Amino acid sequence: MSLNQISKVYATALLELAQEANSLESTEEELSSLVDVFFSDDSIRHYFLSPLVDPSEKEQTAAKSVQGKASEIVANFITLVVRKNRFLYLKDILEAYRAGVDRLKNRSSLRIVSKESLGKESVDRITKSIASKFGREIRVTEQMDPALIGGFKIYIDDFLIDASIRAKLAGTREALLQKKIPVGAFE
Repeated sequence: MSLNQISKVYATALLELAQEANSLESTEEELSSLVDVFFSDDSIRHYFLSPLVDPSEKEQTAAKSVQGKASEIVANFITLVVRKNRFLYLKDILEAYRAGVDRLKNRSSLRIVSKESLGKESVDRITKSIASKFGREIRVTEQMDPALIGGFKIYIDDFLIDASIRAKLAGTREALLQKKIPVGAFE
């Protein structure tokens, strides 16, 4: 089974449980905060990924660490993921879960990637424009990518709008290569 399939299977199971409990949003928030905690600290991440640590010890540690900090659904889910040795997939499971919640709520996920923050006003303007075109509620995340020269990229559902300087330069280069300039035209 591929990484994507494993993540979707676990996310679908959690989505069904959260939907039955009428806690889609709160389950997402809890899972997101726990994933942030687990993956923000190298020592925690290495502990759960280490083949040297006994699997039952990992399971007990996971259960104790989430006890009282998360709902029963999320706590049991984290314990199950650790028990089944799927800790490495938690981030992908969270993303697949978010996509499932978005589908159920008829919402689109918008990710804006830029060199520097675009500012609240620009992000709001982009969000309104995209929301009107897609006719859906939009969930926005902003991401910084220092590799961009300038401009931005917008990812929404399966679409990419590339308004980066690199893309514009590549388009200009391609247009120049397509033009047939006769020899001696610049003499």
